Amino acid sequence: MMQFNAQESGFTVSFNDDAGPRADAPGGSPGRPFAQRRRNRHGRGLRGPLLLPGLPGARSRSEKFEDLVVDSAERLRELWVGVLENVEYLVEEVPDNLEALVASGAQAPLGKYSPAVKGTSGTTAEQAVIVIYRHPVEALCDAPWQVRELVHEVLIEQVAGLLNIDPDTVDPLFRRFRGH
Repeated sequence: MMQFNAQESGFTVSFNDDAGPRADAPGGSPGRPFAQRRRNRHGRGLRGPLLLPGLPGARSRSEKFEDLVVDSAERLRELWVGVLENVEYLVEEVPDNLEALVASGAQAPLGKYSPAVKGTSGTTAEQAVIVIYRHPVEALCDAPWQVRELVHEVLIEQVAGLLNIDPDTVDPLFRRFRGH
């Protein structure tokens, strides 16, 4: 409890300081937790996110890209039931050796695959993996709809390489975007 005495007016004002020691006092700690110290401008409430996490606008570009890969992988799993069941799909930002590729003048890869590795007892020790590189794919596209198309085509090419078949057999919609 602190007291303030005003000598001229002759009254005493007291208030509670329940917050504990002040942060600038020696050995003191902040009196209020972070949530209570946040700004409350003009009595309108505490600041928070502009969009709620469940709304589509709140998702980052990388999360939207991962959704495109998941959608495309699900389509390919429906077309190749059982064959692509144990394939893992990954999204990476850039390939490991991107600097060397740029220096050599070669185009950056859009994806890669690695087949399943058999264990000693005949079971698969590691499952097959298909990796899609987000930045090289997005760099080739001018519009969001093109990203969806290119992601699907890159996945088709990687699945074709993994299964050692022609990409046109993997999905009849192959090469609709790039027109090779």
